[in-house]
Amino acid sequence: MTTQTWQRQLRGQTTGATAILAALLTVLAGWQLAVAVGNRVPSVAVTIERLGSESAAGELWHNLAISMNRFVLGLAAALVVGAVLGVLMGLSRVADLAFSDLTAAALAIPAVIWALLTTMWFGFGWLTPVVTVFLSGLPFVVVNIAKATRAVPADLILMARSFGVPQARVLREIVAPAVAGSTVAAARFAIMSAWNGLLLAEWFGATSGVGWRARYWYDANQLDGFLAWVLVFILLLIVADLLILGPIERFATRWRSV
Repeated sequence: MTTQTWQRQLRGQTTGATAILAALLTVLAGWQLAVAVGNRVPSVAVTIERLGSESAAGELWHNLAISMNRFVLGLAAALVVGAVLGVLMGLSRVADLAFSDLTAAALAIPAVIWALLTTMWFGFGWLTPVVTVFLSGLPFVVVNIAKATRAVPADLILMARSFGVPQARVLREIVAPAVAGSTVAAARFAIMSAWNGLLLAEWFGATSGVGWRARYWYDANQLDGFLAWVLVFILLLIVADLLILGPIERFATRWRSV
């Protein structure tokens, strides 16, 4: 690694850390202002104290583990099925015509509708949040990967086929590298939507998990408990984006800085 590359990466990391710190300070200042103005908004200290009591009672990690299992299962299914459909739509005109309208309709449906529908379909159980996560994230994966697949030069694919390159190798060595960056972007959008769907599904159709616990305190009219679980929900999303998706995206698109 050259000195210039190292310095550029260091400046990028410093800028990112500064942006995160500025955003955190802005949120804390806004929260404190809401505490000063509103008469029912709990302070940061009270909210964190409630979160500590939830951890001491064994509710925090238990419900968090349940939610993460549901989320990972639904998201993995959405990524696999979405990738297959996206590549198929990008390479086949017939598949594009067959699925494009359905995908557009699915994009227009908010996560709360999926949560309500799955609750009515499957009742209170593990399947409701898993299917909600799957349906909330799937259209974003399909759209982004289909768009990236269409951007692959058709002449390159035709040339590979004319030389007798197997279809599996075309997908692996031509299509896959071209859609790698878009796959990460698709995962990011899918995670945002699916995570919201998980919270709503657990709110309406579960008896465990982060969303269920947030509703528990909401029904008890305890705003500090409700905000404590909302804070967990938001922090997990931010951590996943910064520590998992960010590095993966930089690795997948590292060729752009070469």
